[in-house]
Amino acid sequence: MIELRGISKAFNKQPVLQAVSVVLPDVGIVALHGGSGSGKTTLLRILAELENADCGEIAGIGSKRVSYVFQEDRLLPHATTLENAAIASDNACARQWLERFGLGDSFDKKPMVLSGGMRRRVAIARAFAFGGNVLLLDEPFTGLDAGNVAVLKKEITRFAQTGLVILVHHGEDVLPAYDMRLTLENGQLQSVI
Repeated sequence: MIELRGISKAFNKQPVLQAVSVVLPDVGIVALHGGSGSGKTTLLRILAELENADCGEIAGIGSKRVSYVFQEDRLLPHATTLENAAIASDNACARQWLERFGLGDSFDKKPMVLSGGMRRRVAIARAFAFGGNVLLLDEPFTGLDAGNVAVLKKEITRFAQTGLVILVHHGEDVLPAYDMRLTLENGQLQSVI
């Protein structure tokens, strides 16, 4: 399990997270809700060790392999679809995930010729190809049509059978089931369901 104990973070003296404490399961789906600026992305960045908390600690994350889908696609413009997806894995694994996300005919294309939804799927394929025990998804459904959302939901559900998925989104519930729902408001944890 992963335990957050009193996680706080401020930027330019403006609090973004305030004493967030929660125990997360090792397996399942955690939905993280809250309005813009509520601290959701900052919390993910702290879990991924891309940002340091000002105070508090996280126990149990050090032994985990964390994969991350950012809000932005973060693709290398000079690299092909396959090269972008294989950055943190290998070509064979990247090819499998690109094919699962309907990009089997786009291995040699560069990001500038891909649609927004295609770039999103490359970023998602890269995270799944990396693998791990924890999958952090920050607005993963942005720019995806219904068919691709259905494929991603299936893969999220599959991953959650053996690992932890933390899913951030603003809209209504996008998954039929989740194991825990956290709501952040003004940087504070308002509810845990």
